[in-house]
Amino acid sequence: MQLRTRPLTDTFGLEILDVDLANLDDETFDAIYKAWQDQPLILFRRQGLSERQQVEYSKRFGEMDILVRDDMLSPDHPEIIYITNLMRPDGTPLGGLGNYEVYWHHDQIYRQRPASGSIFCAVEMPENQGCTSWCNTKLGYDTLPDNLKKAIEGKRATAKYAVKEGSTTLKDLGHNKDEMKKIHDRTPPATHDIVLENPATGQKSIYIDPNKTMGIEGLSDEETKELVDALTEHMVQDKFIYSHAWQNGDVIMWDNARLWHKRDAFDMTKPRFARRTTIFLRPEDFAVPEPEAASNAA
Repeated sequence: MQLRTRPLTDTFGLEILDVDLANLDDETFDAIYKAWQDQPLILFRRQGLSERQQVEYSKRFGEMDILVRDDMLSPDHPEIIYITNLMRPDGTPLGGLGNYEVYWHHDQIYRQRPASGSIFCAVEMPENQGCTSWCNTKLGYDTLPDNLKKAIEGKRATAKYAVKEGSTTLKDLGHNKDEMKKIHDRTPPATHDIVLENPATGQKSIYIDPNKTMGIEGLSDEETKELVDALTEHMVQDKFIYSHAWQNGDVIMWDNARLWHKRDAFDMTKPRFARRTTIFLRPEDFAVPEPEAASNAA
């Protein structure tokens, strides 16, 4: 089947047109699946998925994940997390990530078996605020200088959840030591290959995190920081980045193994509410950290 599409940038990203995600036949879904294998970022406009429909659609791509942050989960569908600045009647946050800036990162790099597919449904978004940007680490790898490519070849890096002051978790939990201890107990340091490869396409991508990568094998702490900083400086070039101004009804799917993402801050008085599902993409079809562990779990 031939989908109607248009590019999001000259280098990566795809908008798929004339598709209703709540009513997909198998042929259309298969075409979307193949498109995601090729393009790490896919946009659909004017969608109206319910929570149940979002979960059902997400499950077609692989096993669903349940986030370690209990405070962000939907009460009816724990596969869904709420990304919002809204509050419950008792004054506690309805979800996570508030209205502050969120810096470049890979979701779940701190886990030994990360879930690498994300599907984000924009329900109520402030106009021209809180834009989300994605940085293509596959394009970053393709254009690495020889010295940096050699420096990461065959190397593994270790990441830890919320290791730096100013992290989103510390902001959300207000430095609550008991809650932070629970999360740290559930998320010991995880080690992954720095270079990932998509077995279906042969694409390679860089898998490190400017905030959570705490060590690279064979390197001192100072050398690790220098290499992570050099890789970050190379990757955050404009030609590798797509920035999205949200509209209500947008659905964006991204492959977390091939993309970093970040979010701009926005006016706290403006309501923002979105739902995200997270998926263990199939290791035979996508670049997956620790593919052997993923295959055994499946």
